[in-house]
Amino acid sequence: MSKGKPANAANPARHGEVFHTPVVRLPHGLAALVFGEGRILSVAWEASERRLFLRIRIAHPGVRPFRGDPARAADLLERYAAADFPSPAEVLSLPFAWERVSPFDRKVLAAAASIPPGLTASYGEIAARSGAPKASRAVGGALGRNPWPVLIPCHRVLGADGRLTGFGKGLAAKRSLLVFEGSLPR
Repeated sequence: MSKGKPANAANPARHGEVFHTPVVRLPHGLAALVFGEGRILSVAWEASERRLFLRIRIAHPGVRPFRGDPARAADLLERYAAADFPSPAEVLSLPFAWERVSPFDRKVLAAAASIPPGLTASYGEIAARSGAPKASRAVGGALGRNPWPVLIPCHRVLGADGRLTGFGKGLAAKRSLLVFEGSLPR
């Protein structure tokens, strides 16, 4: 392989390069996918385009725009924005950079990803699915560290009594996503 040429069609980036996809408008803000070496590093999500790109540049200095998406995740974000919600299997088939999260967080995030659109689960249910039935608070912490919001739907996790609790983008954002998905009445 010559220097500067893609390793293969699925991974057009050279070693160490990081790219972001075009911006997708979500019900409560804007999002872009950040990926490198064929893995999804994060989903950046902010209220304004200025804040979105600032967040991306701070987290990933040297990031560049990329118009393609080897991971199909940008397509899934666009589908989500069009109310064509990806299935848990589609989401879990994406090449997330799982090595960037702890083993416990990975179990929690995989359990959250298994919640179908239009449904919700409690922190206790996610704790049980993660193999730690008494770890509801730790589940909340793991979901709060989710680097792939919306794709891995931590917003679908509610308090035991169905209350909206704990969401990094605020409860208004959580509510708007759940209303958009049909999990909550308008």
